[in-house]
Amino acid sequence: MGDNSTVKILTPVNIVGFILVMMAGWIDTVGVQVFTNERVSFMTGRAAELGELIAKGDMRGFLFILIIVLIFVVGATISAKITRKWGLMGGLTFSGMLLIIAAFFTYEGETHFVEIAIPMAMGGQNAATSLTPINRTTHLTGPATDIGLYLSSGNWNGIIFWLLRWIAFPVGAFIGFKAVGKSMTHNHVNIVLTLIIPAIIIIFTGIIQKMTVDIPLLEDKI
Repeated sequence: MGDNSTVKILTPVNIVGFILVMMAGWIDTVGVQVFTNERVSFMTGRAAELGELIAKGDMRGFLFILIIVLIFVVGATISAKITRKWGLMGGLTFSGMLLIIAAFFTYEGETHFVEIAIPMAMGGQNAATSLTPINRTTHLTGPATDIGLYLSSGNWNGIIFWLLRWIAFPVGAFIGFKAVGKSMTHNHVNIVLTLIIPAIIIIFTGIIQKMTVDIPLLEDKI
């Protein structure tokens, strides 16, 4: 994580990473509370569910979870191709546009597309950031391990890098719960709060970083 002689917190990578992890927490909460009944930002728990559903003989549930995993992978694949060609801004725009399109379909009363769009968008975001120094932004298992690794070596820049992710995801989840709560109060899904605002934040994060610092792709991952 670079030179550890000077502790750095507000770096471009940390700031962009914090925002995107927060959006992942927001979208994940919206997904599980409103649209899919499943966590859609990270797939580790889905692997455990697949085994549990096989044991229970619930093939319908098994296929549903498997489809979510496959859609996440498809989103990552498409986003990786876009990001390699147009940079981080391209991959984040792809993810954000998926959510905006899903919001349009939801507004028109068609909710099936959003079940595809949300995991695809999160797979897309994760792939885009994984091709840059920002690294993964939709799950926290690896970051928890990395915090322990950096604590063992006293690498404070590395600790801060991953600790910010652990702060950002709960913050995003909190906002997501508030957005969902406001939607349920009015007995309808508020697509602006649940989908459009996080989508716009994701897209504009990509655009603003492009216009200012332009976070590069990692050569060994191109």
